[in-house]
Amino acid sequence: MKTLAVLTRDDIRSLEIAINKTTCAQQALRANAIPANAPKTAADKYFREAMFACADAQYLQEYFWRDLARRYGVEQTRLRVDFNTSKLFINE
Repeated sequence: MKTLAVLTRDDIRSLEIAINKTTCAQQALRANAIPANAPKTAADKYFREAMFACADAQYLQEYFWRDLARRYGVEQTRLRVDFNTSKLFINE
């Protein structure tokens, strides 16, 4: 791996937020996330909203990676971040 840059605190925070939102939204999509005796209409509404939240969170992550790839002129699938050092790496 080759170091491309050291990301700003704002970049790291943005990625952490997007990852946390995705994780929370995925947890909300678990089948046991609502009580078994919840009304069907409430369950349907809950899962519909959870799907939208998950899609939004995934979009934030994808946008973050696309933006970094554009900034550094590389394929986004090759990028990695080390949260301990804030370094952006590219897989060669």
